[in-house]
Amino acid sequence: MTVSRAINGNAGIGADLRERVLAVAQQMNYRPNQHARALSTNRSYLIGLIVPDLMHSYFAELAKAIEAVARPAGYEILICNTEENAETELAEVEVLAQRTDGLIIASSAPPEKARAYRKMLKEGAKLVFLDRHFANLSCPAVITDDVKVGRLATEHLIRLGHRRIGHLRGNSVAVAADRVEGYRQALEANKIRFDETLVRPCGFMESDGYQAMRTWLVAGKVPSAIFAANDPSAMGAMAALEDAGLRIPEEVAVVGAGDIHYGDRLKVPLTTVTWDKLNMGRQAAQLMFGLLGKEPTARVGKSDHVICEPSLLVRKSCGATQSSR
Repeated sequence: MTVSRAINGNAGIGADLRERVLAVAQQMNYRPNQHARALSTNRSYLIGLIVPDLMHSYFAELAKAIEAVARPAGYEILICNTEENAETELAEVEVLAQRTDGLIIASSAPPEKARAYRKMLKEGAKLVFLDRHFANLSCPAVITDDVKVGRLATEHLIRLGHRRIGHLRGNSVAVAADRVEGYRQALEANKIRFDETLVRPCGFMESDGYQAMRTWLVAGKVPSAIFAANDPSAMGAMAALEDAGLRIPEEVAVVGAGDIHYGDRLKVPLTTVTWDKLNMGRQAAQLMFGLLGKEPTARVGKSDHVICEPSLLVRKSCGATQSSR
């Protein structure tokens, strides 16, 4: 029983004794039997992580931060990639909910799909939303201030002298709507009329940005600056502009959001809005362990939200000079 308590991190075991037990376990190459452990504790020691896109580094960085908290606590992570498809997401959620102790979800589902999660919460599911959440759902979440994201990006382009600023909006999730709202607020604060024709449907993936920008180029009247909903869509838009022979930022300035890895290594480094993704992932894991009653995390309420503040990261794609940075 003492060995079991030490290996499972029971608070009743002293630090010195736990270290001695773990040292012997390592020498003997001991590995706990997960099936027996699950039967005795009524826990799987698995956490499901559902994300919309693992092609780019943003969600991979969040996953790494979650694992850094989960593994020392004896938990493993099961990751599912939904390709920004709400139906795939809900199907994965249904499967993982039966096999894990809790789910951390970066949702691609529109607001009307919140009812599926509301039902799960009523049935006792342990859920934490990450990066994306439902405004009409009472559930713990770790997010950034997406209205501020849109405002920071648009205000920066306005300061650089742009008055006709386009926006490639994301899909139907709340994140996209909030970033559009920030874009609108920045225009209104600077007495620039909001023009609905400058907000174009897009998505969050690189292919979405490329196709949306190609469509705009064919239609004509491309603005002098583009704020894309996230970095992958911004990268896709930049590729389409370059294929059309337009120079970035001399002819079209571009700003994204999310600060994905290698954004600074592009042919034209991408100006973006950034926030602390490692902290975001850690906070999501800690909220989950709070729901699961793991010490030393405090008790978590359904309405607990952690907001990671965004900030502007200026690179060459916006056309800012060194002094204006």
